[in-house]
Amino acid sequence: MKAIILTFVLVSVAVLGFIAAVFMDIIILRKTEDMTGSENAVSILFVGSSHVFVGNVPQQLQVIAKTRDVEIIYKDLSRHGNRGGTLREHKENAIKEMQTGRFDYVVLHDQSRRALNDMDGLFDDIRTLCGAARENGVIPVLYDFAGTAIDDRPDEGHLRTSINAYKRAADENDAVLVRAAETWIYAYQTIPGISLYTRFDPRGLHSNNAGGFLTSCVFAATLFDLHIEEIPKDSMYKGSDALALAQAAWEFTENN
Repeated sequence: MKAIILTFVLVSVAVLGFIAAVFMDIIILRKTEDMTGSENAVSILFVGSSHVFVGNVPQQLQVIAKTRDVEIIYKDLSRHGNRGGTLREHKENAIKEMQTGRFDYVVLHDQSRRALNDMDGLFDDIRTLCGAARENGVIPVLYDFAGTAIDDRPDEGHLRTSINAYKRAADENDAVLVRAAETWIYAYQTIPGISLYTRFDPRGLHSNNAGGFLTSCVFAATLFDLHIEEIPKDSMYKGSDALALAQAAWEFTENN
């Protein structure tokens, strides 16, 4: 009987720990591919670090774009930064995927430290992947995330290096730039009391679902000129500030 009780307690603790980890985004349950759609669907290949999938950016973009009759299908190759989530480590698989002819866009994102510690390497990898994209009829997109913060707000001073690096890379490679980092800075300046980062994450700084929603709205505005004015019923984020976040994404993208 004692063994049964002990087993029950251990299983209960494990289940509760798992649920808590999922709730706090420590363990990520996510789709890595949804490539089923009509012939008019826009297909996107996401290549990058955990700043792609924490916050569910591909899925949130898919949901909000559908409200404006834009159908998105996607494949997500992104991984945690310390588990192969750099463009250099993704390069071979990303090029193979682009050669299949299945994708309209490829979204490229590297972990934040590379812009600070290995800028030349970052530029080389972006150049190679953008070249491969064009060779295969894929539009290259660079995505810059607000991966440095102070007191749960974007650290504009430290972010300036990566912001400028992605702008330069986009210009040099004729790539579309999704300016999420700057939009986050703008949102914190204009919307009181917002919280876009996870409150507790032992892996480092990441977005919560609100942050993922804002980033997805920036993608929607940049790639498809979509102004999200209605929060879908199946949205992963339905907070009271959702419309304000969507408006901030549209305002910044349109005016900058």
